Amino acid sequence: MKKSYWLKKISIPNADLFLEYIRTVIPWLKSVGGVVIKKDIRQDSNSINWDGGQLGMIIEFDSKLSAKKAFYSEVFQNYLKSRNLIDLVTISTF
Repeated sequence: MKKSYWLKKISIPNADLFLEYIRTVIPWLKSVGGVVIKKDIRQDSNSINWDGGQLGMIIEFDSKLSAKKAFYSEVFQNYLKSRNLIDLVTISTF
């Protein structure tokens, strides 16, 4: 069976929400069979101010069906909506 991947990019301007996203979504991805194979975190910060950051990830799934099922799951979509992130998350599967 072919593997499938999320190419995911999100930019969150709020530091607390950015940290929450990382602490919540990455463990959830693992629980639905996703494996983070690459991540890039960029932050525009200094010792006084941190405004959030950008997160890029490549997540591997066992199949395209499981990748899409995870993204469109009620749990993930509700999380994005509840944090007003739905318009900030972009994803591609292949």
